[in-house]
Amino acid sequence: MSDQDFDLLSDDWIPCVNSEGKTKAYSIRSALEQSAAIRGIDHESPIVCLSILRLLLAFCYRVAYATGKPLSSFSRWRIVREAWDNGVPATEIDQYIDDCQCRDRFCLFDKKYPFFQVAGLVCQGNKQPEQATRLAFEQFAGTPNSLWEHFAHPPSVAEAALYLVCCQTFGASASNTSDAQVGGLEYSPTGRTFAPAYTGCIVWLEGANLLETLLLNLVDYDMTDRDLPIWEKPLTIHTLRARQPHKAKEGDLDKDGKQIKIGKKISDYKAVVPTGAVQLFTWPSRAVLLSAPDKGKTTTVHFTQGLALSDYTVDPMKPYNHDGKPIGLQRHKAAWRDLHSLLDLQPNQNRTVLALSHAARCGIPSPRLNVAGIARGDKAAKILFWRHERMPVPAALLEDVNLIERLGDLLQRGEHAESELISRVKRACRYYRVPGGREPSKNEWDDINKIAQDIDPRPAYWARLEKHFYDLLENLPKDWDASADDWKPDEQQLATGAWSNAVKQEAQRALEESIRSLGTTARAVAAVAQSFNDDDLKPQQPKPTASKRKAKAARKGGEKK
Repeated sequence: MSDQDFDLLSDDWIPCVNSEGKTKAYSIRSALEQSAAIRGIDHESPIVCLSILRLLLAFCYRVAYATGKPLSSFSRWRIVREAWDNGVPATEIDQYIDDCQCRDRFCLFDKKYPFFQVAGLVCQGNKQPEQATRLAFEQFAGTPNSLWEHFAHPPSVAEAALYLVCCQTFGASASNTSDAQVGGLEYSPTGRTFAPAYTGCIVWLEGANLLETLLLNLVDYDMTDRDLPIWEKPLTIHTLRARQPHKAKEGDLDKDGKQIKIGKKISDYKAVVPTGAVQLFTWPSRAVLLSAPDKGKTTTVHFTQGLALSDYTVDPMKPYNHDGKPIGLQRHKAAWRDLHSLLDLQPNQNRTVLALSHAARCGIPSPRLNVAGIARGDKAAKILFWRHERMPVPAALLEDVNLIERLGDLLQRGEHAESELISRVKRACRYYRVPGGREPSKNEWDDINKIAQDIDPRPAYWARLEKHFYDLLENLPKDWDASADDWKPDEQQLATGAWSNAVKQEAQRALEESIRSLGTTARAVAAVAQSFNDDDLKPQQPKPTASKRKAKAARKGGEKK
C-alpha cells in the first residue's frame, strides 16, 4: 500500500514494546488483537503515548457497544474481560467497523474522510500551510532567526499520524488562529481553544500488558448512541461554522442604534460539552489537513483552531480538587507528593478518576499508577515541561479511605519537616552573615536570603525521600488491622514509623550538607547541632501578631515598660 493510502486501522504506526522487550510498530487492529502480548505503548514523548491510549480506549468502548456488551455496569465489564481474554477478537473489530460503516474512515490522506482532519480545508495567511512539525509543539516549526534554531526534519507518515492525534489531545490555546475555508464556505475560529488534556493532569492505571491497561481504564458508564468518535462523526466545515462568532452585516446596530462595523465579531464562539468519554477522547480541538506525502514524508499542514470545549466538561481520567478544578502538575513538586489528593475517594460532583475505584474491583494484580501532563507557566499557553511518573499502588490503597487519609497525613509530615528544614537553614545563614546575634539590616537580610537560596537543601531532601515513599506505599496497608477495623498499636505500625524516621534522617542529612558548604566555623556548626525530632514533623505554630501580644499583655495588667 502506498503512503497516499496509509490506513491507521491496518497499517503499522503505533510504537509499542512487545513481550520480548523489542520495539515494534502496530496498527490499531493489530495492537488490539495482540494486546495481551504487548507490554505497552512506547514513545519518547509521554503525551504521545497517553494520546494514543485514549484513542484506543475510545475504539474499545465502541467495539464493546457495537457487539452487544456495552460497558454500562461492572457486570458488563466482566463479560468484556472474559470475551477479550487474549486480546480484542478480530471478529468483534470487523463487526463493529462493518455495522458502523466506518471501514474507510481511518485513511490519513483520504479525499473525503481524512482521519481526524477536515476534508478540503484551506487555511489563509502568510504562514499557511505550515511545516508539518507544527503538529508537535515541542519542535521548532518556523523560520530560523536565532543561532540555536534550525529547520526540523519533516515527519514520516507514521510520525505525522502520532503527532496529529497528540495535538488534538494536548494543543495549547495560543495555537494558530488562521481563518479558513472549504470550498466557498468560510470559517473564523476563536483563539482560546484548549485541547481536552491540556489543563490538569491525566491519571491512569497500567497493567502487565496493554490488554490489562485497557481493561483497567475501561470504566463502566452509560454510553449513548450519540457518543460517537471522530471517525464515525468527522469534523466538517458546517459543524465549525455553526459555532463560530457571528460577524456584523448591514442592519446590525449597537445599543445606541448605530451600524456596527461590517465584519466585526458580535458574538462569542459556542463551546460544546461532549456527549461522553468516547467523544471526549477523540475531540477535534484543531482543524487541520495534512498535505499529501512526498517520498514518505509529510511536509506541510493547514492548521487552525477546531471545536471549543466547554469549561464544564468532566474528564474521567482527571483528578479534581474540592472546588471542581482539575489538579495539575506543579513546577517544583513531583506528582507523588500529591498522591493522596489524586487518590481522594470523596466524590465531588462525580469528579474523580474513575479507574481508581474501578481497579479495586477488577482483580488485576499490582497495577501501576501513572500521572502525566503538562506543567504550565504564568501565561495560559506557556508550556514549561511535560512529565510522566509511574508508581506502584497496592489495590488496598485504591479502595480504603483510611489508608488514603493516613497517606495524606504522612506526606504532610514531610511538608512540615521541609518548613523546619528551610527555617534552620535561614537561621544558620543569619549567624553566618551577621555574627553576634544582632538584628540584620535590610541589605544583610537580602544577603541572608540569597545565601539560603544558593544552598537550598529541599531538592536533595525530596529526591531522597522518594524511594522511602515507594516503600511506604507497599507496606502501609500492613499497619491496618482489618479484623479490628482500626490501626494497629503505634509500636506495630512499622510502615508509619519507618517513614517518620526516614523524614527526620533525610532532613538532617540535607541540612548538614547545605550548612557544610558555609564552612566549619563554630557559629555555623552550632546553628544545626540539634537533630530533627517528632515535633519537627508537626505544623509550626504561627508567631503571635502585635495585636495578640498587646491583648495578652492587657489581660495580665498591661505591657512591661
